[in-house]
Amino acid sequence: MKTIKYLFMGAMLLSFSTSALAQDGTAADIAAVKNLIQSKPADMAKAMKPFYSKNKKNAENLVAFGRAFYEAKDTANARIAANNALTASKRQYSPAYVLLGDIAALGDDGGEAAAMYEQAIYYDKTNPDPYRKYALVYRKIDPDGAVAKLEQLRSEVPSYPVDALKAHIYYLSLKYGPAIETYAKVPTSQMTRSDFIEYANACFVLQQYEQGYNAAKAGLAKEPNNGTLTRLAMFCANKLKKYDEAVSLADALFTKVHKDSINYSHLDYLNYGDALVGNGLAEQAIEKYKQGLSLKADDSDLSDLHKSLSDAYKSLKDFPNAISSYKDYLNTAKEPDAIAYAGLGTLNMNYARSFTEEDQKDQQTAALQETDKVWGDLIEKFPDAAEYGLFQRATVNAMMDPDSKEGLAKPYFEQLIEKITAREDRDATDNTRLEKSYRYLMFYYYSIVKDNKMALDYANKILEVKPDDEGIQKVVESLSKVVK
Repeated sequence: MKTIKYLFMGAMLLSFSTSALAQDGTAADIAAVKNLIQSKPADMAKAMKPFYSKNKKNAENLVAFGRAFYEAKDTANARIAANNALTASKRQYSPAYVLLGDIAALGDDGGEAAAMYEQAIYYDKTNPDPYRKYALVYRKIDPDGAVAKLEQLRSEVPSYPVDALKAHIYYLSLKYGPAIETYAKVPTSQMTRSDFIEYANACFVLQQYEQGYNAAKAGLAKEPNNGTLTRLAMFCANKLKKYDEAVSLADALFTKVHKDSINYSHLDYLNYGDALVGNGLAEQAIEKYKQGLSLKADDSDLSDLHKSLSDAYKSLKDFPNAISSYKDYLNTAKEPDAIAYAGLGTLNMNYARSFTEEDQKDQQTAALQETDKVWGDLIEKFPDAAEYGLFQRATVNAMMDPDSKEGLAKPYFEQLIEKITAREDRDATDNTRLEKSYRYLMFYYYSIVKDNKMALDYANKILEVKPDDEGIQKVVESLSKVVK
């Protein structure tokens, strides 16, 4: 009885072994290894030993084993399988070298990866895979060398779409100009979604908006609701002032594109708002800008939204909100320059000039005083812009003292004259500022102080910068007689 029992058990074990490892060196072994990897046995080396034994001459299966390990991020066992494949092929099997290159690339060893891909190319010059992977890893070391390798592929496999891959290498290497030139050679029928995205984005970065717009639209013709392409097309349309199209694209971005496929950014709301402003819909644009400002982002990311919001309010002549938003812009902008600060002064000046009725004098004066403060702050922050700031302060104070009775503008015009005349080089703008300064002081001394000699001195100075002014020539003649 015991003999029959053991014979029966042996038959059972033989049956199990045959079903688990049937078809030596066939696809069944690959499937079995993949299942083994998923099961994560405690001793993987021992579990793999029969598979390596049965496939020791089957390089294709051995590489397949290695690929399964590689996809499971087990690079140690993937390398063992690849080396077994090389042993089986007397070190002449191209896919094994490709696998070793992929393992090195995953470990961020670009030099080793490139060397393995070179070996793969040597043993199979018509396989595009190692050329492509070589170019991708080698472009970090030498982008031109990576592209040269792709040209080698073109010579071996003329039908392979090398230009799209070349353009991709240029794009990854931040060589946007060559990327654009190369993508332009690729038929749109051969371009993938990522090709269209890279092409359009490179054009946008280099401000080639028409070409970028066309690239994005070509991609959308293939994939109408692609969020990234819709966004790029909208960006370019705004730059081209195709505001109707930009609004249409913005609507599509927010209503037709699948919400899970895109993360909306402040730039999306900024461009949506800009498109609406371009179509004369400032009130709707303000809502979009505010929605963008509600997103979590660094202050510097939101500065453009604050600036556009200010401009939208200004277009509606809502100066208090325009000024408030502009201050937010200055507070969030990264190192705003004198020109940026001057924008606040100009905005305040426009606000002051918006009060035209007689009963609005107090409001105008308050606005002018705030404007004067802005120009004073600009002079303090940016000494190099002092002449511009002094001229603006003089102008503001002249508006607050239209009869010049208090001489509010006098000290600023005098400081401006001192700064300009201290320099040997003067341009047309300097002369214009000098002329206006001299005119103010001429009038002030003649009409308010009643000092004809000082008035004559300033009249003569006007002629120094504007000798053909017939009106001032007559003033000089008249004052000269009075003074004598």
